[in-house]
Amino acid sequence: MQTELANDEYKIGAVSKITGIGTETLRAWERRYNVVVPKRSGSGDRVYSQEDLNKLFVLKNLVDAGNSIGTVAHLSLDELKNKWEQCIAHGTGGAVAKSLLSHSESEGQQQCKVVLLGEDFPLRVLDGMEDFADLDVVAHVESLEQWNQEYAGALVHIVVVEMPTINETTRNYVAKLLKETGAWHAIILYGFGSQSDISKLQSPQVSAIRSSIDVYELARVCIDRAGGNPKSMETSISATVYAEEAIPTRRYSNKQLESLARIDSSIQCECPRHLSDLIKSLVAFEIYSAECENKNAADAAMHAYLHATTAQSRAILEDALAHIISHENITV
Repeated sequence: MQTELANDEYKIGAVSKITGIGTETLRAWERRYNVVVPKRSGSGDRVYSQEDLNKLFVLKNLVDAGNSIGTVAHLSLDELKNKWEQCIAHGTGGAVAKSLLSHSESEGQQQCKVVLLGEDFPLRVLDGMEDFADLDVVAHVESLEQWNQEYAGALVHIVVVEMPTINETTRNYVAKLLKETGAWHAIILYGFGSQSDISKLQSPQVSAIRSSIDVYELARVCIDRAGGNPKSMETSISATVYAEEAIPTRRYSNKQLESLARIDSSIQCECPRHLSDLIKSLVAFEIYSAECENKNAADAAMHAYLHATTAQSRAILEDALAHIISHENITV
């Protein structure tokens, strides 16, 4: 019988994917330098703690910055972090230095700096990501060009990218945005994609996740990929966390809906325009119901219900619009 791992425990394959350290290299580091001492599961598998993962993250960064593993393997996690901070201060870490979690000046605690890149993030993400004390949303930009114009040089650990689809050109784009933003890791929130294209995209620096992910889980992934401890994650008192099942992700942007409303139908009907108008109205009410003032818990529950019901209705009409688009071979 396989033992279930706790939220802050990882097998060697997961550790390798998250940190970018190959499994053979990891075993060699353990054998030769005793860098971490993982527990063993009932079946004999290595089980790594969150502290092990944090230490391996910093070790990997130091080695990538030019330190030999033999010179840093014996250091404690605090000593490794101090050495890494010195590496950043002297500019010897290169691009890798941008990946280290910064420390909050006011509280002295680690914060994960996140950039949201895309036009049509779900409302639950735009609202919700601001509510986690361990996350610092540096910016929400619509394009890489906007980032370069307004935020170039800003420190960022994770870039979260909204993409309707994943295809063969996605990898080149993601490589470009990692280089230009200086982020250590990219999380791609996608709507559709073949398993082949998704598998090719996944790497130690890139995670591809369905866009329907709950915002709490998205925040956990951000902190985890940046080497923090998602188990200690906190939300503010006014946190707005929506259930994944209740709030379907939008399929069409406002620009797409506007263009569909102007397309001439081959069957001489105005269904695309009418559906687009209905969907835009529902989107507007989604935002309105989410922002309504609440006097008490009952008001909040009622508005949450209205928001979820409207979103589900919008998703049904989006499916209908997708059927028309397919039937008439319309390119969106």
